[in-house]
Amino acid sequence: MALHTDTEIYKATYELVKLVTSLVANMQRNYKADFGAELRRRCMALVMRTYEANTTDDKPPVLRRMRQEVVAVNLALRLAVDLRLISRAQYARAIALTDGIGKQATGWLKHSERALATDLSRQDGHSALES
Repeated sequence: MALHTDTEIYKATYELVKLVTSLVANMQRNYKADFGAELRRRCMALVMRTYEANTTDDKPPVLRRMRQEVVAVNLALRLAVDLRLISRAQYARAIALTDGIGKQATGWLKHSERALATDLSRQDGHSALES
């Protein structure tokens, strides 16, 4: 198993946290504390989900939560650009990262589900031979 910090999804989530942190730092004060802090927290959750998925045997539930977090971050970013808290260019950079994270999480989820199904079918086949 590779270190979670060596994976492409970890690198993308970390880049997103860095970008969002700098975007929040430049937000208007009345949005920074609540809206900005929540956006940063959700992005940090993506980094933690990467670690969690890489270290658990039951990856699908973690990866599903990760995909939900990506949707929540996308929604918050959309709101931020609509409220003119961030520019369209900043939004485009952030969305490019979240799109990549979402695609990688989906691929990882599909791979994990196939591996789990293969393991289960092997166990079922093995049980049948023992009977």
